[in-house]
Amino acid sequence: MRLRRTLAALLVLLSVAATAHVAQAFLQPVSSPERVSAQVRWLNEQRAGDAPERMQRLFPEGAFFTHLLTGLAAASTGDADTVASALADSGAEAIRREFGEIPALDGGTFYRGWRLLLLAERVRLTGDGREALLAEAQTVQRALLSSPTGVPPSYPDGYWPCDAVVAMAAVVRAHRVAGVPMEEQRLSHWRTTIGIARDPGTGLLAHRIGPAGEVREGPRGSSQAIIQAFWPDVDAEGAGAQWQRFATTFVVREAGLVGVREYPAGDGTAGDVDSGPLLFGVSASASAVTLAAARRNGAVELAADLDHQAEYLGIPLEWAGRRRFAFGLLPVGDAFVAWARGVPVGDAGPGIKTPRPLWWAHAAVLLLPGLLAGTWLAASRRRSGRNTRQQVSGGGIGS
Repeated sequence: MRLRRTLAALLVLLSVAATAHVAQAFLQPVSSPERVSAQVRWLNEQRAGDAPERMQRLFPEGAFFTHLLTGLAAASTGDADTVASALADSGAEAIRREFGEIPALDGGTFYRGWRLLLLAERVRLTGDGREALLAEAQTVQRALLSSPTGVPPSYPDGYWPCDAVVAMAAVVRAHRVAGVPMEEQRLSHWRTTIGIARDPGTGLLAHRIGPAGEVREGPRGSSQAIIQAFWPDVDAEGAGAQWQRFATTFVVREAGLVGVREYPAGDGTAGDVDSGPLLFGVSASASAVTLAAARRNGAVELAADLDHQAEYLGIPLEWAGRRRFAFGLLPVGDAFVAWARGVPVGDAGPGIKTPRPLWWAHAAVLLLPGLLAGTWLAASRRRSGRNTRQQVSGGGIGS
């Protein structure tokens, strides 16, 4: 009996703690720059160790993103030192070699586009390197504009429209930082060219195309989330319509939480290296990146919900000013969330209603075992008390 009471008491404590965690995650303010800085401090320690190599063994761009996204997150808090070190580390020859030899753009669209974003942030923060920034932007721009599809390869014979969107957004930002705005005519021409990769049903860009622009995979949540985070840079007027198509196609509520499907509803394709494992069709990586996309498109309610869910599901730990998720097991995941939290909030677009998380239902489910165990424990103690009194009473009569 004593063991059962001990287990019941432990269950009560765990249940109450879990319920308190849910409430705290959803009722606290959205993440601040101070929280992003705490994540960056932890990520910097991990980058100095073996985390990039470990992440590379798990994901094709694991090492690159661990460095690069930490730098972009740091840029949002004005941390120029981390930006500089992340730019240098992401440009290491061992990392660049992973993307192969690509004549159209050495290193490929993915590698050059994301690094151009970070280079622009370094110039923005320090004011140094304007000419080098413009030269790199011109090189990337030429590759994008000379491609018959608007999508130069990211890997040899690998074409992903989302990488081209990031690269063109980086070109636009680089020109803005340098004080030389990109010509709208060239940008419009590129948008028309890349439009060949649009899915006729949803109007969204395909996930992957062939060298002639033929669609090999239709729109997917993991790439669409990236596209939506950067499309306002390349098409300010059309961004609202694109965001609406994305939100209505991919943003769902499953098991009481808001997430992003990897494939449109009705498509039961399994997850892969881009999406990660799928739960009810929802991709954790696409959902994390959608935090950035929601902020960039001014969807503050959805952004807040996803931010709170990261606190709930990630089980964050903070110690000595350093913050990490999931006991620090997946640094590249921390880098994605830190970057997403630092993306500036854009102007609100059309009022698109997205599902809200039923966090209170999760709290209730987690509290229920504690209530049941507590009820049993209280009843057990009452019974024990009655038995003790009866024994004392019985002893008195017998005497």
